Amino acid sequence: MTFEADFLFRGMQRWNLGWPTPNYAGAFLAVLLALGFAFSGSRGKWMVLLAEAGGLFLLAKTYSRGAVVAWVAAWVFGILAMRAWRDSGDPLQRTLWIARPLMLGVMLLIAGFGWSRAGNVGSVVGSGGGEQRENTGGTPVPVSEDARGVDTTGGAPVPLSEDGSVVNRLALWRGGLKMIAVAPGSGWGAGESGRAYMNWFQDMDRTEGFSTMVNSFLHVGVEYGLGALTVVLAALGWLLSLAWTGAREEFSETDSEGSERLRERGTRTRGARWAMAAGASLVAWAVANVFTTLWIDWKLWVVPGGAALILLWMGVRQGWRMSVRRAALSAVASGLAVGALYGVGIWLSRVSGERVVPGAFGTVVVQRSATSAGGVGETWHVWPDATVLGASPGKELRRWLATRSGDARLVVHRAAAQAGEVPGRGEGVMLFGRQAERVASAGMSEAGAVWLIHPLVPVPPAAMSGKMAGDVGRVVSGGANVAVVLPEIDEAGNGAGWRAWAARVGARVVVSPGCGLDIRVAWPEVARTWAEGRGEKGAGN
Repeated sequence: MTFEADFLFRGMQRWNLGWPTPNYAGAFLAVLLALGFAFSGSRGKWMVLLAEAGGLFLLAKTYSRGAVVAWVAAWVFGILAMRAWRDSGDPLQRTLWIARPLMLGVMLLIAGFGWSRAGNVGSVVGSGGGEQRENTGGTPVPVSEDARGVDTTGGAPVPLSEDGSVVNRLALWRGGLKMIAVAPGSGWGAGESGRAYMNWFQDMDRTEGFSTMVNSFLHVGVEYGLGALTVVLAALGWLLSLAWTGAREEFSETDSEGSERLRERGTRTRGARWAMAAGASLVAWAVANVFTTLWIDWKLWVVPGGAALILLWMGVRQGWRMSVRRAALSAVASGLAVGALYGVGIWLSRVSGERVVPGAFGTVVVQRSATSAGGVGETWHVWPDATVLGASPGKELRRWLATRSGDARLVVHRAAAQAGEVPGRGEGVMLFGRQAERVASAGMSEAGAVWLIHPLVPVPPAAMSGKMAGDVGRVVSGGANVAVVLPEIDEAGNGAGWRAWAARVGARVVVSPGCGLDIRVAWPEVARTWAEGRGEKGAGN
């Protein structure tokens, strides 16, 4: 654990306070400070104010814009729920509520806080966190810095429309909504949101790396489906309704004789203050989760989890009938909100020239329609390898798909072997890198085309056997396009063996000019060579 790490803002250190990133630290402080609103009515108000000032200074030093917005949202919830401007019983309360945002403004000025991330490490091609490294947002590549990571751009402010942190987030969120639209039920699977986005939805000229949606709500919807997101939003709405009601009620108290007497008009009991503070804390938590994927770190759940327990107790006190009614209303509101997100995702997907959906057995199906009527022409089963196609092989496959003249569909398989992954009769097969060993599978003898691209493994013994070699040979003699594509620079040292195999089965050998194992320097143009049947038979070339 480190108090400060290499997170910079315009040459100034961003404090992460022992958390993995400053965004985590800022969110934790915003949620904790909001829960501290419960002490507004206690004795020693000036000590409370001093403690809050220190917390706000630490918040400012994280330079986390999302955390600042989260705290402001919590403050707005608190002042509205408590109707602090009407608190005639304790005028100092009004002063304290007004002083809070003023204190925040002063602390932001002292810290040199700015809303623009211009000139910051990773600001142009970063993960959306505006940081030199952000473990929830991916693997940004620093730009415009020297080898020591020092900002050399001068840190001149730019419009938010040119702020890399904002631009990257918006692009990621648009992609996330599209991903929800094509897989609203079961989602894309746990841990797959960032990888699926980079492969299938990120613009092909972008190189930012992501591991999540940099938004907890989109993260849940993309990975687990809209049903899970509906439950999350309904639970959050229900808890906030309990907080709102508990904070605004005119509570009564019981004196020592057992009789009830109302408190002075406009004041609140301790329970009401805790209801307000717990609600404000959850508001801060919810807003902070809009800007960073926070829910995956259990330690950040401690404070909002405590706030939720407080509100659950409030719900028990208010009676089960009222709680059930509020839960039903929250569920309806959540369903409407999720439906709106789904509609936006469909609308964003309307102009896409390709459709990407999760398929059976962990596959991803990419369909491109070259005609307005759509339809499926050729089908290719692809087993990619990151050594050959890079960290985002899906991006490279989309580039190749765009070069096809007719309707086409790719069925992209996972590297791990799965049952039921046998291509249909006449369908094409592309085996990249280590996946070339699959040529020994019996299902390959039914393929209409087999391309082994930059094999990283020796020829499988089964592929050299009489029966398997004969099967492939019959496929070749039947007119199938079978090609072994070898790099010009034989880094793996397997070229000779694959040339011998090609000679035995009658397959063509094609060389990728100027390439080592990584084919991207010649991709996708080089694919036209073997697609058009060029190359030499057997051990030639």
